[in-house]
Amino acid sequence: MMTQNKHQVELHKLIYTVNWEDPESDHKALKIQPGDTLMTITSGACNTLGFLVYDPKIIHTVDINPSQAYLMELKIAAMKHLEYTEFVRFLGLAPTENRLKVYGHLRNFLSPKAAEFWDGHQTIVQRGLLFQGRYDYFVKIVGKLIHLILGRSRIVRLFEERELEEQKAYYDRYWNILRTRLVFYMFYNKHMLARMGLKADYFHFDDGSRSFAGSFHKRFQKVACDIPIQGNYFLHVYLMGKYRSLTEVPDYLREDNFEVIRKRLDQIHIITYDAKRWLAEQEPESIDCFALSNICELMSLSDTSVTFEQVARTARKGARMCFRNLMIPRTVPDHLQQIIKRDSNLSTQLLMQDRSFVYSRVDALYLSK
Repeated sequence: MMTQNKHQVELHKLIYTVNWEDPESDHKALKIQPGDTLMTITSGACNTLGFLVYDPKIIHTVDINPSQAYLMELKIAAMKHLEYTEFVRFLGLAPTENRLKVYGHLRNFLSPKAAEFWDGHQTIVQRGLLFQGRYDYFVKIVGKLIHLILGRSRIVRLFEERELEEQKAYYDRYWNILRTRLVFYMFYNKHMLARMGLKADYFHFDDGSRSFAGSFHKRFQKVACDIPIQGNYFLHVYLMGKYRSLTEVPDYLREDNFEVIRKRLDQIHIITYDAKRWLAEQEPESIDCFALSNICELMSLSDTSVTFEQVARTARKGARMCFRNLMIPRTVPDHLQQIIKRDSNLSTQLLMQDRSFVYSRVDALYLSK
């Protein structure tokens, strides 16, 4: 594995076992067509697996963190060699007592490094893979504390079926209170997130704003008031620590998608590498869609520029991209903005409708050359 740039945050531990990016935003931005070539960020593997519904020719799923690649390997092995009911039980969505026995079988289909990794993390396997990464675990802890501070009844009632206006009224009456704001200032400040979710170096490029927690609170208000709560599995996980049902889950976990995705798993190419350097090794005009998440927040501005230069070089004419910001401002460098253009109307729509409240910006980009 290559040596990382000194400005690149180094990640080795398992940070995510699920994706926190709303795949609906990716779908609308990327407009994936059968036969497309995709480049994605592996992360929790959920969204990349879900993209197989659209039958791309190949998905190059890239992550600098080898732990995320090992997670993808194990999810793929489980989808290939288990039936649907066994699969969701193995992942932790239904009770079972034989996960380690099942893992013993799946281990035969993993690379040696992935097998070694999971041999050393059998506690995670035994609990079920999902919601076991460092950030996922942080979310579950905060959810439990929210129950103590706000009360379980207030949270359960939030998920009752209502029209949007009634949903807003319920929030204003029962959630727009000091205790809610206190939760965010206690737990969603940058120091707590760094300590319990990501390395403190992640925030190296933060501008020092004191409104870190306040920003997250505003995003939570938006998703609780302006987006239908029914079907929003992100919000349910943040507040209840689990998916509400097997119908309110990412696409790859839905039973009606299982066989389609399983048949296409060989279309995923797993890469553990720095994204910009991997792109530098690819052929010009070879990629149709880029799901970039917010990886540039882990880079310096100069490395961000290099990344987008490689995206522009490897993108086919009309290629589509989805790019996010969490807290640290990143965008297409000025000298590339006539080549990689932002669809302003669609980007505004994506952010307004994004079910995962954590991102400050969700951009739909496209190659104009």
